[in-house]
Amino acid sequence: MIALVERWYAFGPWILVIAVIWRQFGWRRALPIEVGGWAITFAAEWASTAGPGVPFGPYSYRSSGLAHDWRVLGVPLFDSLSFTWLAFSTYLLAGRCGARGARRLLVAALAMAAIDVVVDPVALRGAHWWLGSIYSYPAHTGVWYGVSALNYLGWFVVGLALQLWLAFWLSDRPQAGRSVATMVAALLLAGVVVQSGVLSITLGIEPSEILSVALLLVLALVARGTGAPARLGQTPGLLIACALGSESRAVRRALGRGWVAQPQGHHLRWSRRRDPQVEVWETGLGLAAARAAAEGATQARAVLVAGFGGACSLDWEVGSVAVGSRLLDAEGVWRDLDGSTHDRLTSVPAGRSALLASSRAAVDSPAERTALSRRGVDIVDMETAAWLGTPAGTKQRRVGCLRVVTDTLQSPLGVAATLVEPGASAPSPLRLARLLILHPGAVATIIRIGRSQRLATAALSRAVALAVPLLLEAGQTEPAAALGDVVGGTAP
Repeated sequence: MIALVERWYAFGPWILVIAVIWRQFGWRRALPIEVGGWAITFAAEWASTAGPGVPFGPYSYRSSGLAHDWRVLGVPLFDSLSFTWLAFSTYLLAGRCGARGARRLLVAALAMAAIDVVVDPVALRGAHWWLGSIYSYPAHTGVWYGVSALNYLGWFVVGLALQLWLAFWLSDRPQAGRSVATMVAALLLAGVVVQSGVLSITLGIEPSEILSVALLLVLALVARGTGAPARLGQTPGLLIACALGSESRAVRRALGRGWVAQPQGHHLRWSRRRDPQVEVWETGLGLAAARAAAEGATQARAVLVAGFGGACSLDWEVGSVAVGSRLLDAEGVWRDLDGSTHDRLTSVPAGRSALLASSRAAVDSPAERTALSRRGVDIVDMETAAWLGTPAGTKQRRVGCLRVVTDTLQSPLGVAATLVEPGASAPSPLRLARLLILHPGAVATIIRIGRSQRLATAALSRAVALAVPLLLEAGQTEPAAALGDVVGGTAP
């Protein structure tokens, strides 16, 4: 037990992160994350010390400095465990800053390497503080306060592997709502930076701390995106609501560059200072997620729900652009979307008027879609109805809808419909892995849907690029009262 007490700064955060992951994501994810993360790091450290010297470059541990430590094949346990909680903290905070997908993984892995810019020089001088002299590099290999260049490349490689492992088990939804996990991650990283900073001053290697902090600040800006966000209190002329990350990317690509992400609860708010009239909200899949976002959009004057949908009749093909006129909500009540917005959207080339339906769950079977078609429904989605209400404190607003067909009666989603969990904005790697293990034949379906989605994404970008200027022009020329027309419910 002496090792636990002496290395409290490594085992303590590791235990704390296990508890946080367990609490937020359940033990089925906490255990694989921690055990797998340790295995990845241990393999890298063993290969560098006893193997071919990759990925960290050759170095060796000193037995005299590790007399009380638990070791596995010569590698101290506390050292290899530290990587996992550090990786989880950077992964969480990169997402908190707004990074998603590959950018999130790269930013988090680079942040780990940036932290090591000060951590390794300080640790290499452990004989002068409580760490002790536990390792050394071969003579004449150090390029940064005695640390080899290969070490930092190794930190990035191992960090990226750990980030991929985390992404496999955790969904890519915004993490801002997980306040406990975010607070723990921030405190752990702040503790590392502050402790290393104090020691760097004591040891006379202050430039290592300065460079480390500077790199972390740059990475925080990269995670947020380019440019500067509009103020949160600013009222957008048009709010474009998307459920999935692929839909949001298609919309933002159509409108140009300079977008900055601002996590708001469980959704992402994309804005640009140079064009504060338009915001793109990435809400996550499903009515519940969209409703939570809609209740927070109290200042929006006009909303365009844009994204993908499934065809319920044979008149619609993949890539068809549907403009909503009326909608059948989850309670079976027909509701009107804004008429003037509908008229402007149908003037977009290839845009066709359509009757929509919003469902609480994915509607994929031909029987279910045929039943909706008998009620007049052309396109089914899972979010639009959430934007038709006017919660307390919400300004009256116009709501229009633009849906591009990704799946049809002849070409349904099939098993691919289970890849995105409710509330998430991207397919879950864990669900994908389980699906391919249980249903190897699903590969063909996923490839087919991927092709359909690429076609639909291109069509969505083209439609949005043409539609948004029309809607903004209407907002600038019509009186404010017209922009606040109530979206009412009517009987079929």
